[in-house]
Amino acid sequence: MKEELLTSVFMRIRGRLQSAARRLVDDEAVDDALQDAFVRLWNRRSDLDTESAVEGMAVTTVRNICIDTLRRDAVRRHDDIADNEKATAVTDDADDSRERGELYGEVSRLIDTSLSERDRRILYLRDRDGWEMEDIAEEMGLSETNVRVILSRARKTIRQIYRNRKTLI
Repeated sequence: MKEELLTSVFMRIRGRLQSAARRLVDDEAVDDALQDAFVRLWNRRSDLDTESAVEGMAVTTVRNICIDTLRRDAVRRHDDIADNEKATAVTDDADDSRERGELYGEVSRLIDTSLSERDRRILYLRDRDGWEMEDIAEEMGLSETNVRVILSRARKTIRQIYRNRKTLI
């Protein structure tokens, strides 16, 4: 019964979901986003017992998938740019590597000393290990929204502490 509800509501609002996705990602990624959203909703169909619940979760899921796609694409573009810069860089690679290692070590120490165990774990699962928000939420026993807020606040805290330290030096 919930399968029929999910399928009928998803198909009814498919056009609206496509429009929302097109505002965020390229046309090639729209169909993938909708398919991923349907699969995620299908896996959570037992939680969806009303049309409004299905609609709300569908819109939110498509939006989150599109945002994740944008983030992944930005990282790939950044990696491509970094690879091109490495190929044409005249600077000494050993110095760059050492500087990156020092910076990484400094930021890691800030994370380890400034964040709670929960916040640190969420930050590492997302940024270091590449986990999806949904998976982190399930692992930590939190809502996806709560994970996003914690992650945002943790990043902001580290950024502020890092900037404050740099201005003091």
